[in-house]
Amino acid sequence: MVARRYAKALLGIGTREGRIEDIYQELVQVQSLFKEYPEFWKAVSLPIYPMKRRRNVLKSVLEKSDISNSIIRFFEILVEKDRIGLISTIFSTFQELADRAQNRVRGTLYAAEPMKDEDFEKVKKALSDYIEKELILEKDVDSSLIGGIKAQIGGIVIDGSVQGQLNRYREKLLTA
Repeated sequence: MVARRYAKALLGIGTREGRIEDIYQELVQVQSLFKEYPEFWKAVSLPIYPMKRRRNVLKSVLEKSDISNSIIRFFEILVEKDRIGLISTIFSTFQELADRAQNRVRGTLYAAEPMKDEDFEKVKKALSDYIEKELILEKDVDSSLIGGIKAQIGGIVIDGSVQGQLNRYREKLLTA
């Protein structure tokens, strides 16, 4: 997969420069620019514009946005190779690789109603200790839950909801 090679190259740059998290933040910033200014995205991504113009527009905008030279160069390469359309996939793959390299994982904690920050932090710490990794956790409300909480961390679901507990009791009764 082409996007994975670019993401690995970015991770290599980040590792070499000791700036993995900075590169992640810069990628977020560039993606925000593309979303906020669709004309900017069109100016650098559409092949109807001459390559030199696309590169110049990209460089001029990114330099004004305090993006590092290595990331500006990375985006210039994407434009030159007509790979700029892969940026979303490159970004998500980079995030996955960077998380793995830094022993962290991302997830979402669902609750039946909004959680207090202190409760959220306690649950986050407990889950982080349980999985033995740094946990970047978002919180969300899932009105389909009767009560309790459910966490989706990476590809794992930890179900502490009332419905989940009832389902487990039912399974035990059916297999007994």
